[in-house]
Amino acid sequence: MNQLFSTSEVAPARRFSYWREMINETFVPLDVAPLTRGGGDRRFSGSVAMRELGELRIAHVSAEPMTAVHARRHVNACGDNDYFLALHVRGVADAVQGGRRATLRAGDFALLDSARPYAIEFRSRDTFEHLIYRLPRSALDARWARAESATALPVGLASDAGKLVAPYLSRLATLGDRIASGSGERLSAAAIDLIATAISIRAGDAASARGARPLLGHVKQRALARIGDPDLGPASVAAASFISVRALHRLFAAEATTFSTFLREERLRRCREDLADARLAHEPIRSIAARWGFRSPAHFTRTFSARYGVSPRAFRQSELRRCAPAAALRPCGRTARC
Repeated sequence: MNQLFSTSEVAPARRFSYWREMINETFVPLDVAPLTRGGGDRRFSGSVAMRELGELRIAHVSAEPMTAVHARRHVNACGDNDYFLALHVRGVADAVQGGRRATLRAGDFALLDSARPYAIEFRSRDTFEHLIYRLPRSALDARWARAESATALPVGLASDAGKLVAPYLSRLATLGDRIASGSGERLSAAAIDLIATAISIRAGDAASARGARPLLGHVKQRALARIGDPDLGPASVAAASFISVRALHRLFAAEATTFSTFLREERLRRCREDLADARLAHEPIRSIAARWGFRSPAHFTRTFSARYGVSPRAFRQSELRRCAPAAALRPCGRTARC
């Protein structure tokens, strides 16, 4: 596992401010504060090691007690909507989301949704350790469509699901470069399968516990497989899923959304990621928009600006300027883009 950053890299007077900056670059926007009484920049220490494995980004965090809050303003500004699976290793963590509180001890884990506000507090006598698995929303939703309703539900190490899933995830995080070439995709897919099963069991969904793939997840997969097709619509997806258009709309209505909203958000998220990718800086914005199903560059600009509060061109320039200094000094948290 490659070291990403550590407070030991900077002068003592800047340690916590550096930590706050790097945590925000690596994960999602957060308000971070130390819990140690009398602590501060000079006393705080922490490190994050990260690697990518298939669809997963795995981070090992070791630090002194702290709090992290992903507030509504962060959600609105960020636009990211991945899930985080929080697996605690040492100390105690209290995660809060959607009116629920999950208290995690060694080996316990819970799901968090970056598209909604959450907070997590890490307590320990010295330093805590925590594993974070970042997984795409589409990957988990395709396996269990109700995942977003099961956040902050703790899965204990002593539970049947915990006994099976926690050791696998822990071992996956420690294998590092010892994983054979080509095996990462399959191992990460198995991890996401296990996460979906464990969370669904915890939520009491017996059908998912038997491995059934919900119909909505199947419909979303059909749509995502053709996301670059500008002619993609509910009728063709419904036909491919062997259901009526009315039934398709009912499936999305049960999640308080619509097919068009789902499709627009998925397209915008992919465009946003490509615009922030330094490797694609030479590619015209209109080509990126077309790749993800936007027929008109003008319509894409209006839609992107309305969603993120900034034009695609301004967003790209800002992201590339932000990533350039970090890439020159050290690997940044967005390893696939900077």
